[in-house]
Amino acid sequence: MSIDLNEFIAGFACAQKSQRVRDTLEGSFAEAQRVMSPNGLKTYLDGATALCSSGKGEDVIISFLEEMPEVVREIGEDAVGETVYSVLKLSSQTSGAVLALLFASLPTAARRLGDIAVFKGYLNLIERMVGLAPRGLRPMLDHIDELLTKLTLGALRRWVMYGAETYRRDFNGQIAYFSLQSSDAMSVMQRERRGILFIDAQRKLQMYLRAFWNREFYLRPTSGDYESKDGYKPYIEKGAIFVPDAYDDYEGRAGMEVYRATGAHAAAHIVYTTAAIQADNLNQLQRLVVALFEDARVEERAIQDFPGLRQLWMSLHPLMDAH
Repeated sequence: MSIDLNEFIAGFACAQKSQRVRDTLEGSFAEAQRVMSPNGLKTYLDGATALCSSGKGEDVIISFLEEMPEVVREIGEDAVGETVYSVLKLSSQTSGAVLALLFASLPTAARRLGDIAVFKGYLNLIERMVGLAPRGLRPMLDHIDELLTKLTLGALRRWVMYGAETYRRDFNGQIAYFSLQSSDAMSVMQRERRGILFIDAQRKLQMYLRAFWNREFYLRPTSGDYESKDGYKPYIEKGAIFVPDAYDDYEGRAGMEVYRATGAHAAAHIVYTTAAIQADNLNQLQRLVVALFEDARVEERAIQDFPGLRQLWMSLHPLMDAH
């Protein structure tokens, strides 16, 4: 399926009314073609049409056209439809200027969050914030680079909820908090900071695993609740290794060491497991026992090949601290 840009422009009302929109579309389309499939391009152009119909102004359409190819480059073209759907829901609740600012924040969010599922969580947080602290959204988006450099999505969510609840009826305080101008905002942000973020550890971790097994491993972040640990457990799905989006230091060991231990353990499962274990007919206790023995088996195999891994895993084992 090929797309004729000139044919699309001829039927695109906003491109006919605004030379800026037309110029932006023509300038962005080549980059969009490089990073999107034909279906992705159709979603991209359909999104522009839907935003045109929303009546929120040309700046919204221009920001969408300019920013989405970079988002797709970072986390894939599924982000286009998810973003358009979210923004159309927001269009009745906030101004076009804020929506344009939201689009401008998305490449940073995609780069720092690193996964479509986590990115969708960011969009959901924005939707929730519009209902709870609408005056804080614009100033927060102005500082999103700093916030996502220091906070995971879960930490950002708690930071937002604290500000929204604390300054629900204090509009000036709300603006100061989300502008990072209040001591309260900085104090809560400092409290929520984790030791090392996945996005900062990803490249080093990939090189570390490649050095052992001379192959590439697909690493993705998963965002959970740090306090309850819900959604915080590493797992393997469709050949990809999902690890928490941040790790704190543990018992004097740096968070990067925890990432190395976690990544090496998951990689060992991939390398040393040749067939899936059929656990459908096992009860919960049986599954737990099988998982325990499988963990031990793959680590023993890895240690036979790379003896140095023994010290890495033992240094983080809680029973080792007790003896």
